Amino acid sequence: MRRLGVDDLPALLELERAAQVLPWTSAALREELAHVDGEVLGVFAPALVGYISLRRIVDELWILNLATHPDHRRAGIASGLISAAKDRATSSAALWLEVREGNAAARALYEHHGFSVVGRRPGYYPAVGPQGAREAAVLMRAAKIGKR
Repeated sequence: MRRLGVDDLPALLELERAAQVLPWTSAALREELAHVDGEVLGVFAPALVGYISLRRIVDELWILNLATHPDHRRAGIASGLISAAKDRATSSAALWLEVREGNAAARALYEHHGFSVVGRRPGYYPAVGPQGAREAAVLMRAAKIGKR
């Protein structure tokens, strides 16, 4: 695992397109790679197979995006990335994220890592497909998880 930089953008974009229903754009990924309060970590095997995008906001650390290549899911990559995020949180920080309400697998993974539901944002995510409806975001938090 290592911190990703702008040189990793092509691999990051390729992974994002393979892993996400509504992938982030190249511009959005570039912004995260360059953000002063952000960090993007990647896992390679040997190509990029997973990443997590983090953003620090005062005493909160937000997981903005987490993706694992479909061919490498259920191999512990996402768990390793979440653990790395926990390691980067300070002892007083809370770790936050938003996840699609219908993404049961991701919600179960986050709950396994100590996250609990603290809110819901109706209509937060865009519809998937022409017949789809906007989907709620579930707001989850893991409190005081950093190193003591």
